[in-house]
This record gives sequence, C-alpha cells and structure tokens, in this order.
Amino acid sequence: MASEKKTDKFSSFSYIATNPTTGVVRGELRASGQDSALIQLERMGLEPISVSEKKQSILDMEINLFEKVPPAEIYNFTRQLSVMLKAGVPLVDALDSVHSDESNALLNRTIDSVIDDVSNGMSLSRAMDKHPKVFNSMFVNIVKAGESAGVLDKVMFQLADFIAHDLKLRMGITQAIRYPSIVVGITVLVGVFAVTYILPRFSTLFSSTRIELPLPTRILLATDQFINDNWMGIIFFILFFAFAFWRTLKTKAGLFQWHKFILNLPIFGPIAQKMAISRFCHVLDTLDRTGVPILESLEIAGKTAGNTYIEDRLSRVHSDVSMGKKVALSISTHTHDIFPPHVLKMIQVGEDAGAMDDMLGEIGAMTDAEVQDRVLKLTATLEPVITVVMGVFILVLALAIFLPIWDMYEALSRG
Repeated sequence: MASEKKTDKFSSFSYIATNPTTGVVRGELRASGQDSALIQLERMGLEPISVSEKKQSILDMEINLFEKVPPAEIYNFTRQLSVMLKAGVPLVDALDSVHSDESNALLNRTIDSVIDDVSNGMSLSRAMDKHPKVFNSMFVNIVKAGESAGVLDKVMFQLADFIAHDLKLRMGITQAIRYPSIVVGITVLVGVFAVTYILPRFSTLFSSTRIELPLPTRILLATDQFINDNWMGIIFFILFFAFAFWRTLKTKAGLFQWHKFILNLPIFGPIAQKMAISRFCHVLDTLDRTGVPILESLEIAGKTAGNTYIEDRLSRVHSDVSMGKKVALSISTHTHDIFPPHVLKMIQVGEDAGAMDDMLGEIGAMTDAEVQDRVLKLTATLEPVITVVMGVFILVLALAIFLPIWDMYEALSRG
C-alpha cells in the first residue's frame, strides 16, 4: 500500500542521456519515481547517464492544484484507446500510442503513471483508480467490469460512445441556459452598479433640497445605506453559508438530502430525474451489450445515476436481483416513484423478450429527447419572463434617479 501511495505523486526529473544518432541529449520529464523515469527513457530509446529529481516550486504546486482534464479530452483518450485495443494492439503499447503533445498536460502525466503501473503488473482499472481527478468512479468501474469479463476492448468502445452521448446532452443543456444566464448576470451587475455607485452620487444633491423623495428612490437609497453599514456582516454571512453548505454536501447524509430536495423541485426536479434515468439506462445498456454479468452491470450502473438518492434505491434493486428476482420487478418495487410507468413497462417487456439491451437503449434515447424538450421549453418560458423582469428593474432604477430630478426642476420653476 505504501508503494502505491508513493506513485500517486509526480515529480520532475532532469536527465542526461545518449542517443545512437544524435549523441548526448539533455531534457526533462515527469514520472512517479526514478525507476519510472528510467523506464520512460528506455522507452524513448535513450541510454541514461544521469537522472536527478528537480525541486518543485510553490508556483508549480499551485498550478498543479487547479489542473483538470476537460471531458472532451477524456473522450478522445477513450476513443483512441478503444480503437487500438480493437485492432489487437497490446495494452501498454496502446496507452503509449495515445500520448500526444497537444493533449492535456495532466492527462499525459496520468497516462505515464498508468503505463508504469500496468507495466509492473497492475490492472488497468486499479491504475486508473489512483487518479480520481482524471478518471471518475464510473469510468473506473466500467473498465473493471470489462477486465473481469475479458471484453475490455468492447467495453472501451461502448464507453467512448457513452461519453460522447453524455457530452452532447450536457452541451445542449448548457447552450439552452446560456442566454438566460447572461441576461440575469448583466441585470444583477447593472443593479449593483446603479445602487452602489450611481445613486449615491445623486443622494447628496437630493439631500440639499426639501423635496420629498419618491418611494423607488427611498427604497434604493435605504438598500445602499444598509449595504454600506453592514457590508462586513453580509460578506461574513455569505461566506459562512457557503462554507456550511459545502461541508454539508461533503457528508453522505447531507448530499443524500440535497439530491432528494433537487428531485422535489417543481421545474428542475423532473429534468434531474430524467437525466439520472438516462445515465442508468445507457450505462446498463453499455455493460449488457458487452457481456458483463447482469449483477455486476446493475451494481455499476446504479452508481452512475449522479444522484445519491436514486443510487440508494438502485442499490436495493441489485440486492433483490442477487437473490433471484427479476430486474423489471425489482426496479418497479424500489423505484416506482422515480421511473415513470411506461419506462417500467418497457423494461419488463425487454426482459421478457430477452432484448433488455435494445430496450434500455430505446429508453435512454427517449429520455434524452424528453430532457432536451423540457430544457427548451424552460428556456422559451424564461426568456420573456427575464426580459420583463429586467425591463421592470431598469424602469425602477430610471424612476428612482429621474423622478427626484423632475421634482427639483418643477420646484425651481415655481420658485
């Protein structure tokens, strides 16, 4: 165990080596240890003269802390690896071939570590499990299932298709909510700027007159005064609430209750519910098509729903099936308030007909279409509502500023 933990940490190494064609070469590489660095040099066709570890600066450590691998990079890696494995290329050579200078730096370093571990006899899933920032639990569990069933090439191919589908669905949702998010953000910024900067400039002018300020002006001036008097308390409250919320979500019970709350929301709950159903059906379809045993498939698919409340229900399905019950009956028993009746009926028909994978694929595609339709309808509803709210807000700001000026003008005219 100690050796495994040690290999999780990458270090920079400077090397001097000889090359049969170019002579002495110098350079740097990243590896999990000096032995790993020597293996990489050998793979590069170099004869090492000296290899020494470089001390990592604080700046480098901070940069590494915030590194991440975009989902599109994970898809490219999975697709390329699946093609190599399907063509019969050995696993280590296949992993080495997906290396690219254009790829994400963190992904390249992770691939180096995985190659070292696999070369030393470790399984691919176990090597990937050491890098949760790159390969999530769903990815690792599916790879593990493919290894245990002896169909790693097929599983990787299906996994690449699933990642592509998931990316497409999330991209569609992101594009649908982009415009409302931008409008809301601009409105909030304009409001904050007007209340904290523009309106206070007029307050001095208003206070020098004896006119009675209109209600919109008094409300905004009172808001500005409250913020100025209590800004430290407001910031402290926001930070405390954010920290308490974050800590709550880090607990199993807190995350469970939060995911349950999301499902009960009037508009976003059904969307989250259908996305969880879609992920479960697509993953179960992927594993079933590649010949992974149904119990193992249910266990893995149940952990990929993305909602701990639904995952808890699906874990009960796995327990029932392990005791000999049918899949459709178990799902209907434990998730009847999550899976719609027509979906439960389709699963039952697919199981009875021996075409569970085809039916799961149809359910996944149908649910994806429903999610996209709901998101588009939500966007179509939000756009005019947001436009009206933004117009009313700007109108209130304009009245708060110009009504007192108009009253001052009338007062001076009468005087």
